[in-house]
Amino acid sequence: MLVAISGTSGTGKTAVAKILVKNLNKKIKLHRQKYELIALNALTERTNAYVGYDKARKSKIVSIKKLKAEVKKLKVKYKNLLIEGHFAHLFPADIVVILRCEPKMLERRLRRKYDWPTKINENVEAEMMGVLTDEALPLHKPGTVFEIDTTKRTAVQTAKAIEKIINDEDEERAKYIAGKIDWLKNL
Repeated sequence: MLVAISGTSGTGKTAVAKILVKNLNKKIKLHRQKYELIALNALTERTNAYVGYDKARKSKIVSIKKLKAEVKKLKVKYKNLLIEGHFAHLFPADIVVILRCEPKMLERRLRRKYDWPTKINENVEAEMMGVLTDEALPLHKPGTVFEIDTTKRTAVQTAKAIEKIINDEDEERAKYIAGKIDWLKNL
């Protein structure tokens, strides 16, 4: 199984993914079946999967194509993968979870993390408009893309919700199916 956890910066992807993998692996006895956590940013660095540099954003441009090839290789090696990153939703996956956060709270979180207004504003706008969910839905089978609002949830609570989604608990899947979070209606 391949599970993708995505979301804008500041939604809790990394913390949630670490907790989730630990919890899932406690319940799996065979090493080959355990979940392997792949942080896409680290994989990008390790494989030098870049196609250029964006001067305005002061950041390297990632080659999704090259990363997809790397993830495909890892999928052969490991039965279960959990990939985490702000572009994880662009990868073929059995389950995609987009972590969301109320834009005002997200802005507060990002101001603690970055001192760069452009990065903060772009992430808040992307979250407000639901850009990642809009990108994910046409790429994946219906019923495999989920959204979880992390505004008032801890990483442990969020990981537990994702675990229930992975375990195919219908009530949890229905609760978190993508398309229910709409920050624009609150404006």
